[in-house]
Amino acid sequence: MNRYDSHLPRASYRAIQGAIVLLLLYSNTAIAIGQSSIDRIRRRTGVDTGKITDMSALAVTISKSGVESDVPVEEIISIRFAGQPSELSSARSALGRGRLKEAAKMLGKVERSQIDREEVVQELEHLQLEVGAKLALSGQGSLDNAIQLANSFIAAHRNSYHVSSAIELLGDLYLANGDRDEARRQYAKLAKAPAPYFQARSAILVGKLLQQAGKHAEALAKFEQALEASQGSPAAQSQQLEATLHRAISQSANGEVEVATEAVKQIISQADAEDAKLLATAYNALGDCYLQSDRQKAARDAFLHVEVLFNSVADQHAKALYELSQIWENLGHRQRARDAKDRLQDEYPTSRWAQE
Repeated sequence: MNRYDSHLPRASYRAIQGAIVLLLLYSNTAIAIGQSSIDRIRRRTGVDTGKITDMSALAVTISKSGVESDVPVEEIISIRFAGQPSELSSARSALGRGRLKEAAKMLGKVERSQIDREEVVQELEHLQLEVGAKLALSGQGSLDNAIQLANSFIAAHRNSYHVSSAIELLGDLYLANGDRDEARRQYAKLAKAPAPYFQARSAILVGKLLQQAGKHAEALAKFEQALEASQGSPAAQSQQLEATLHRAISQSANGEVEVATEAVKQIISQADAEDAKLLATAYNALGDCYLQSDRQKAARDAFLHVEVLFNSVADQHAKALYELSQIWENLGHRQRARDAKDRLQDEYPTSRWAQE
């Protein structure tokens, strides 16, 4: 008799033994499930599981119980591949929270030599590109190096579902590097895809470029084009808020301030609370509208929303800091103006707003 028998009735002891056996069986089952060869596609309308059997720049094919289905790229939010290093998920999570250096650190821990699946290599290299590009765009890395990395990714992985994302990033990098013509060429490439989503996306990106150049009449035409294209499919409709927002920005610049202000307010009320990029852009647009009507304090409050709540969106945060430096000066708060300007120079030294 062991020491447990001396303290417990035999029936109780057997019950505990049975419970331990069940717990071990459950644990082994959980481990087996965690290590199963299941790919997961997170799409706008749910999750697809199975085995990814094919991939292109337009769609990903997944097989489940012998039945294959194609998932269009524009519907995909992310993919978790069976057997991928855990650091990839951690890096993507950090990237989503705007913690770029943390994401880069996680990617640096991945042993590429241990990856034996091409799709996972593509996922790793795209995450490296995305993190590197966003660091460069925020003034924490080389734009030239990021451009080279983007071009290399597109050339090496033409069948990746990330091609459209890489093209958009490349356009952003060229624009930040002062090459507007090449940026426009990259954005225009997206319109070659047959999906309405990419027709709308291309028009928005070209419209934003024209907007930055002060060509608001041309920009408005592009945003109208995007709104028309976005009627074509549920995925494309995800572009409507952004197209409407940027149309309002150009309307405000053309003197339609009241119409634009109300449009931006409505967008803010409709936006997903987790969509930091859209909300940061919207609050900056609202600040611009208030500046157009010389409402300095209202503009200040709008830009402060970006400074306090959405500072993970680098380009919009840089703009908000620039505008706040001007507004604080106008309102007689010179120390706050200097603080905002110093932060802009320190955090986003290569931003166009730091050059103003």
